[in-house]
Amino acid sequence: MMRVLALLLWVFAPLALADNRLTPWTAGPPAGEWSSPWRLADIPKLKPSVRRLEQQQGRPVLRIEAEAAAGGLLHPLDLDGATAWQLSWQWRTEQSLQTARFATREGDDYVARVYVLLDYPLDSLSFVTRQKLRLARAFFDPDLPAATLSYVWDNREAPGTAARSAYTETVEMRVLRGPEAPLGQWLTERRDLRSDAIAAFGSAPRRILGVVFAADSDNTAERVLSEFAEPRLEPVARP
Repeated sequence: MMRVLALLLWVFAPLALADNRLTPWTAGPPAGEWSSPWRLADIPKLKPSVRRLEQQQGRPVLRIEAEAAAGGLLHPLDLDGATAWQLSWQWRTEQSLQTARFATREGDDYVARVYVLLDYPLDSLSFVTRQKLRLARAFFDPDLPAATLSYVWDNREAPGTAARSAYTETVEMRVLRGPEAPLGQWLTERRDLRSDAIAAFGSAPRRILGVVFAADSDNTAERVLSEFAEPRLEPVARP
């Protein structure tokens, strides 16, 4: 019986892994360089955070350290937004920020955050937002998403709190972990991206363009150290 179970696991494990639309952090040594298409995601004119892979308990972990810095690791995607996708990951942090303020310009820092980049038709956006997005794409980045979900680990607000970014109405901020979250402990998140996008922006996105794992402290100039593991993006299982 044990041999049969082992054989079934060996046969079906690759099939389960194939559902994951995110490439593993690395195809090489756990402390090596991240695999393509993962790439650095930095913000112009800001000091970049330090990102590296480490081996912890036999698995690769993304470690991000930011001191008056910002930045993350991006996985580009091109997925049908009408499909119900579940994004899951684990994260932990060793400390909370002291002076950050949720959804404010002067305090817009988070020990850990996960962005999901979404594509919407321009005519679904307000006139002012369309014009701002067109200008930003023309002068800065032609691939800027029309909308973004930003899941954050906040120092003050309770889980479930949501607000638009202080910088742009195209980014919806959602608190998943707040001040009561345990420090130094791995916590698991699972999000239905289609449901979250509809709740935030009124409709399902046309495409899902990418996922970014990040940490930042450029506004508060504090030091943060956070880790991410087991990133997965797969179709939502239906009963």
